[in-house]
Amino acid sequence: MNDVTPETLQARFPYMFPLEGEERRRAYTFFRGWLPPLAEACEDVDALLGVDKRGFHWTRVREKLGSPRLAYLMEGKGRVAVNIHRPTEVHRFECAAAEGHDPVALAINELVLQLEVKLRNLCIVGGAPSEINNDQGPWASLCPEHRADTFEEGHRDWKCSIWKSASDWGLAK
Repeated sequence: MNDVTPETLQARFPYMFPLEGEERRRAYTFFRGWLPPLAEACEDVDALLGVDKRGFHWTRVREKLGSPRLAYLMEGKGRVAVNIHRPTEVHRFECAAAEGHDPVALAINELVLQLEVKLRNLCIVGGAPSEINNDQGPWASLCPEHRADTFEEGHRDWKCSIWKSASDWGLAK
């Protein structure tokens, strides 16, 4: 899904992105560098859900302080991932508390946690390996090419700000 755009993703999975108008603008921010893994995760969630979509939909796909902020609803139960400790990896531990829980819900939760960890280490502009830094001003996940010392006016991807550059779909890939 490397050719994916926000429009193609939302057209492929309309049930996952039901918000409209101003709600949609506030809830969903799609960065070029993060969109291919998000699209792959949507494919995986769709496959896990099968025919019964369980009311699954994203309520928030955004970024804050360089980290992804992903939230969804499924069967009326909210799930918000705010990883204050910012782990670098996710481990699944089997425990008695997991018994009796819906295995699909557990698999989707794990998939979203893994996605958040992956996105934290991908450049929002180009998708290359990155680290969260603030040398462009705001905190953002940027690769060496898109950090302040190399990414400025005149660069092929530059579109007046880091945020515009990361979300401008007319840029070269």
